[in-house]
Amino acid sequence: MPTYLVERVIPPAFDIDDPAAVALHSRWAADAYQAAGIVWLGGVATDRGMFSVVVANGVDDIARYCAALGISEAEFNVSEVKAMLGPHVAMARTDARYRPPRPPSAARK
Repeated sequence: MPTYLVERVIPPAFDIDDPAAVALHSRWAADAYQAAGIVWLGGVATDRGMFSVVVANGVDDIARYCAALGISEAEFNVSEVKAMLGPHVAMARTDARYRPPRPPSAARK
């Protein structure tokens, strides 16, 4: 199944600094993703919006999820993930192709 990045606006009434509001929003999202047949891998909130990584059969499933939460099409954007990045895919330092990054001082020259 394809993996997607779902970007959406932060609802005006959602205070990302309030742990209870974050917990409630996360419950709503988890339940709505599950009802739409989507696996929610997690997400983050920033000053620019909310971003979630999900696994879904297609964009139509994500649109159904957004509709279930009352999120208009103008308030979300979906991009297919081309590659997952992070320490879980990092090359071993013992790999012959590995080269350490340049020190910060060398990168500025």
